[in-house]
Amino acid sequence: MIELYLSKVTESSESEQAGKLYARVSYKQTMTVQDMAHHMAEHNTAFSEGTITGILIDFVKCIREQVLNGNTVKIDNLAIFKATVEGNGLETMYDAASDKVASATVGSLQEGAKTGAAVKVIKLLAQSTGEFTRDELKKDAKLSWTDKTKAEIAAAKAAAQGGNGGDSGNSGSGGSDNGGGNSGGNSGDSGQSQQATTFALTISKTGIGSASVTKDGNAIASGASLNEDDEVAISITPAEGQVPTATVNGSEIELTEDNGVYTGSFAMPGQASTLIINTGEGEDDDYDPNA
Repeated sequence: MIELYLSKVTESSESEQAGKLYARVSYKQTMTVQDMAHHMAEHNTAFSEGTITGILIDFVKCIREQVLNGNTVKIDNLAIFKATVEGNGLETMYDAASDKVASATVGSLQEGAKTGAAVKVIKLLAQSTGEFTRDELKKDAKLSWTDKTKAEIAAAKAAAQGGNGGDSGNSGSGGSDNGGGNSGGNSGDSGQSQQATTFALTISKTGIGSASVTKDGNAIASGASLNEDDEVAISITPAEGQVPTATVNGSEIELTEDNGVYTGSFAMPGQASTLIINTGEGEDDDYDPNA
């Protein structure tokens, strides 16, 4: 089962995706070679976990060796591995002025140079094949929301229905002056009063750092009911070298940094609110969005 959460592109973005919600995978854990060997050993195999670990380690080394020899390695029903390069834009193969030729090396071009190192960077390319192609994954994958996202969706629905309930109540007051008409009007007033004072705070987090949201020192979960003007505090520890951001209903929250921890606060707006925290991206995308 692949669990998903919804991430909202910041309102400040100038792209067409600004303000829209996109599904992202909530990864449960990173499986190492040892983890995979342990998993495989539990499948009634005749080989021990140690034997499988050794085979997998050698298998990885051999794939790297063959890829660096310029071969493509196809693992049936998984992926095709091969090396690819990102090249520098050379103007010529040979520059008579500098007496330099295009070289099959990795590096960067000096400013104004017309030729030199042909390759900027070497990359490993993995192309899905067999049972891992898009069409096959589409047929076999089972999807669901994380518990946190289910709560966020329920809170958004409750907030929207709460507002509609107030309007519905008011429509009852349009009847006659008898008890039934007055009862309908009072019901509408009650619905409006509740909606005007209590709102759901939806919290979404992206990045690999950590963040906490509190009110009066107590942690707030996504979908919590808060009163208008309640003071909400945010504490963010971003990925190394990153500067985090936080927005509520598209408005940026000012953050103050102290020893690598960023803090900020806002007064709960008078409407169903969405708080988006970006703790900073990093090389390791294996993070817990519920942290």
